[in-house]
Amino acid sequence: MAKILTSAKFKSYNQQQSILLPLNLEDLVEGTHLVRVVNKVVDGMDLTSLVSQYKGGGTTSYHPKMLLKVLLYGYSIKIYTGRKIAAALRHDTHFMWIAAMNRPDFRTINNFRSGKAKETIELIFKEMLEFLMEQQYIKMENYFCDGSTFAADGNRNKMVWKKNAERYKASAGQKCRELFKEIDELNAAEDKEYGNNNLEQSGELSAVTEHDIDRHVQSLNKKIQDASDKKTVRKCKSIKKKLEEAQSKIHTYEGQEKVAGKRSGYNKTDEDATAMRMKNKVETLPAYNVLAGSEGQFITGVTVHQNPNDGVCFAEHIEQVTTMQQPFKPINVIADAAFGTEQNYELAETKGIGSFLKFPTFHAEETKKYRENPFLKDNFPYDPLTDTYTCPNKQLLVFTNSYHKTHKVTGYQSFIKEYACAGCKGCPFYEKCCKSAKEANRIIRVNEKLENHKQKAREKLKSEKGIQLRKQRGTEIESCFGDIKHNMGFRRFHVRTKQKVKTEITLVAMAHNLRKIHLQELKKAA
Repeated sequence: MAKILTSAKFKSYNQQQSILLPLNLEDLVEGTHLVRVVNKVVDGMDLTSLVSQYKGGGTTSYHPKMLLKVLLYGYSIKIYTGRKIAAALRHDTHFMWIAAMNRPDFRTINNFRSGKAKETIELIFKEMLEFLMEQQYIKMENYFCDGSTFAADGNRNKMVWKKNAERYKASAGQKCRELFKEIDELNAAEDKEYGNNNLEQSGELSAVTEHDIDRHVQSLNKKIQDASDKKTVRKCKSIKKKLEEAQSKIHTYEGQEKVAGKRSGYNKTDEDATAMRMKNKVETLPAYNVLAGSEGQFITGVTVHQNPNDGVCFAEHIEQVTTMQQPFKPINVIADAAFGTEQNYELAETKGIGSFLKFPTFHAEETKKYRENPFLKDNFPYDPLTDTYTCPNKQLLVFTNSYHKTHKVTGYQSFIKEYACAGCKGCPFYEKCCKSAKEANRIIRVNEKLENHKQKAREKLKSEKGIQLRKQRGTEIESCFGDIKHNMGFRRFHVRTKQKVKTEITLVAMAHNLRKIHLQELKKAA
């Protein structure tokens, strides 16, 4: 190789080992680096619950504190898979430092995340909150709550819809009834059992049962044994085969209905995932609904749900975070209009939490169009002495009926009162007032308990404190979700099943908090 002649001077560059002892990694990690924040926070946490998961015996294990630090640091810098974290432990100085040169492979990392960490993730999260409180990052006063959908690690083309399963099951059932009729025609003895009604009439309105199919299969087997001509045997075997195929389909569809439960459907590759409309309002993907709460833009509670309705999931969310994740319950909870339901108001009241939950019509009530619309039931004057409402035509709406309404998902019961007007015929406002074709007269339905909760909510939300908290909510929890989805690039889970997904989103929430601590420390240092 020819020598390059030049008068320029360069620093020494020799790829051969010129240092007898290895470099000290401590010197290669900056004092203000994020990895030091992760190390400091985890060292300040009581991890007894995590360490106690190891029973001893056999070969030595990697220290769970080290594995937790590695996972949290990986999630903090947008590395979410076990293989990539394992690779970083072999070439990234910061990973080498926080792992003290330990090199667990990707299986060890994944098994830790889906095993030991999964079992204790709630307690680990609680320890982080206690650390944040000790360092005065949070006070656990206000809990700003909202939900956001995250795509599941499931094939978007492998959705099972409950309505389809019900329809296909009914079709298979009808096929069985037709086969029953053929069997009836082959076996005259069935006439005695069903009298003047044939099998199609007696089974047409009810579902085909396992007992029905087994009984007719036995009848066919007997007919095959007793038949003397081959034509009858072939026909019986053909019907039996079709009946067994229909039976197999019914089993499949019943299984799909059972897995779907109260959901609209599920994903084949992750059966816990539910089809949800994503934020772009274009895609419908297998996903999970994540509810989270924050204070000072630190996430102080996070849960995973299979229902896309935030208000429906709120009761379960509050129950989980206050009993399993938080050191103690917050003083106030603040959320948007999706959360303002009777059940949620009652829950907050029962738990002694101040609720600043908007109800769906809160902002509409502030508009002139809403206030001046005389045909809205909220604008009908009410007389408590006679328990009547008055319509725009000065006619009375009197109490006619009451009933309990059960929510189809939560099972929560509301008490509804109906008031009806007796003189709507010939009313000049009929077209504007009575919009339901099923009702000849105007009927209004009133939930008095909910109305009382809404009145209390109005007073709180319109107070000076309520206005301040409402303004703050937009920059609180929305910023947390924005950081996770935009800055951290976490929009889709990398694990399957609800419990593993819960572990991962809790790690993401903790990583977000660590990033927030790092930013605040950088501001202090500046």
